[in-house]
Amino acid sequence: MRPSLLNIKPIYWLRTDCIALSFLLCLLAFLAGSAEAMAVSGPQEAVGTKGTEISYEEKIADVNARLAAACTPADSLAPLYNLYDLSYGRDSGNAVGWVLLETAIRADDETVALDVLRNMANYNMRNDSILSLVLEQAKKFPASNDRTHTITFIRIIQNNSRALYAAPEVREKQLQNFLQQLSLNPPTDLYERIVLLYAVCINLSEFANGDLLTDYLQRLGELIEEADPENHALRNVFNVWAGMIYTKVEKPSLAIDASLKLLGEIDMLDERNAQMGRIYRNYDANRYIVYTRILQNYEALSEADIEKYHRLALEMVARNSRAAKTYHNAPVPSIFYYYSKKDYTRTFNLIDNHLDAINQSFGKRKLLKMYMESARAIGRQDALLNASALYCRELEEDLENRQQERYRELQVLYDVNDMKIRNLRLKEEKQGAQKAMWRTVTIVCALLLLALFIFTLILIRLNRRRALLARKLEKSNNDLAHQRDSLRKANEELKEARDVASRANQIKTDFINNMSHEVRTPLQAMTEYAAIIADNAEDTHRQYMRDFADRLLLNCQMVNTIVDDVLQLAELNNSSLIIKQNLFSSKPICDTAADAVRRRLQPGVELRVEADDFIFRTDRHRLLQILNNLLTNAVKFTSRGTITLACTKNETARTVEFSVTDTGIGISPSDSEIIFERFHKLDSSAPGAGIGLTIARMIARLMGGDLILDKAYAGHGARFLLTLPYDF
Repeated sequence: MRPSLLNIKPIYWLRTDCIALSFLLCLLAFLAGSAEAMAVSGPQEAVGTKGTEISYEEKIADVNARLAAACTPADSLAPLYNLYDLSYGRDSGNAVGWVLLETAIRADDETVALDVLRNMANYNMRNDSILSLVLEQAKKFPASNDRTHTITFIRIIQNNSRALYAAPEVREKQLQNFLQQLSLNPPTDLYERIVLLYAVCINLSEFANGDLLTDYLQRLGELIEEADPENHALRNVFNVWAGMIYTKVEKPSLAIDASLKLLGEIDMLDERNAQMGRIYRNYDANRYIVYTRILQNYEALSEADIEKYHRLALEMVARNSRAAKTYHNAPVPSIFYYYSKKDYTRTFNLIDNHLDAINQSFGKRKLLKMYMESARAIGRQDALLNASALYCRELEEDLENRQQERYRELQVLYDVNDMKIRNLRLKEEKQGAQKAMWRTVTIVCALLLLALFIFTLILIRLNRRRALLARKLEKSNNDLAHQRDSLRKANEELKEARDVASRANQIKTDFINNMSHEVRTPLQAMTEYAAIIADNAEDTHRQYMRDFADRLLLNCQMVNTIVDDVLQLAELNNSSLIIKQNLFSSKPICDTAADAVRRRLQPGVELRVEADDFIFRTDRHRLLQILNNLLTNAVKFTSRGTITLACTKNETARTVEFSVTDTGIGISPSDSEIIFERFHKLDSSAPGAGIGLTIARMIARLMGGDLILDKAYAGHGARFLLTLPYDF
């Protein structure tokens, strides 16, 4: 049976649907309020039924209404997806992504959860720390093809990021390591080979763009064809990259083939998004880029295809603002279209009007050549002269770059061949070692045969003694059988006693649970009625009744605390308490614990917080429970002076140390262990059941730490020390 996704703990976990909904409504209000101040780069334009563009505020209002109408996590997925699409490229994108991931997990929808992780990896491709968190989250899912595809995709994005944004010397070192692994110890798993070969290609593309890169890229394409055809994310990232590289190295047929495959994947994504209700996500800007790349390789297109893709590119310009802006800055599709039609006048005018933008664009040398031919054809000698100078400089730079790339390719080939030669030498040395080993084995076998003969002689003598020992063993077995029967009878009696004890324990647990409900109900009624009486009392008696109600509320809370402690003690005894650890900051936890007891301070007592601020992994709820117990005890027994809550990190011991120090009545060192015994109170007149410290120590040890009284503390009062493991 497949384990539930609810067992997976997201990095940012919202405990209840109410908290998640409140967070999202606040986030929606923020997005709507800052719509004019933020540039949208992720979601594409959506148009209404009459063709008018829907404003950003209307989109947010639509998502808000759909989300408010959702009753279950599954119902919330489509509105949250739309919110994620609207926030894509904004500061709030990651926050919405984590909420969407958590909602998919609570809806037990693995497909959506893994899709969100892939989107977040693509969104944070420059942030290696977030990529690591996303990869860690993906690994927590049950084994499946979709999980394998997602992990492969995220690892590729990581390698891509580390190659593009690393220093040249680091990139060169990475390439050598990947080539060494590919040549000497290639992985057997298909997806491991894809990740490794992709890393080789992306690092190599930063050094050289010649035949060597093309060969590795074709090998990578063959591996991807062997992979699961449902692995669309992997095929998308390859086709995007392959189309760019093949265009750059002037292999138009291969570039067009990769671009057409990418268009097919985009059509599939549109169909899937429509089925999922993602109405604010389309890929028109992406299609425009693909159509432009196809037209850049017009040499391998028919006239009908040139007409088709130019028309499609202009359609994207007409209905997508990002495509329109790109086209306005540099109308590359039309330049290649008119040039292929030999319409040199229009080609010249388009290039001439956007020459500055074209000089900064990809494929500048090819566009300059087209500019020169168009100028020559229409007799613009002045433009031809200027373009020729630019083209010559571009050719010089290109020639120098190609020479450097060829040198780097030869260097890479030399390194690969050197690794192969070293591998052959290692094999030869290994074969020589194997021959020497066989000679040693032959000698050892001869010695073993001699030892076997001697051992046989010894066995003959031992056989006689065995017969004697067998008779003694038989007698011993009879004695053991008698003892076994006696032990079996005793074991049955113990089992019967255990069952009686288990039933008694269950009766005790049921009694405690029932009593807790029986006590809490009248206490709640008493609290509410006291508040009602105070609110409806005459003005002359209202303050008196309000004081009475506050005292009654305080005593009810004390009784509730005792009931909760008894219930939790039973839960700890049954080992059913679950520790849920996540990453938290130490300072906010200490501030929260202090604020919870500050109103209980006696007059003249000061509560201080002296906490370092650092991140560590812990169960925030249980830690607050321990600190609240310690601070409550300090407040109870401190009538003047100070109470100090401190927190430090011990890097050497890998521990986090909390301390609660007060100037109260103090505790004798001889009572340092007695105070942790259940139902034991040093002062019988003090309020409470005497199990708070017992529960606090049990929780601390369940979290891998410990809670003690600092017997070495020499000040007036007492100090408790809580030590937890430091894990980040």
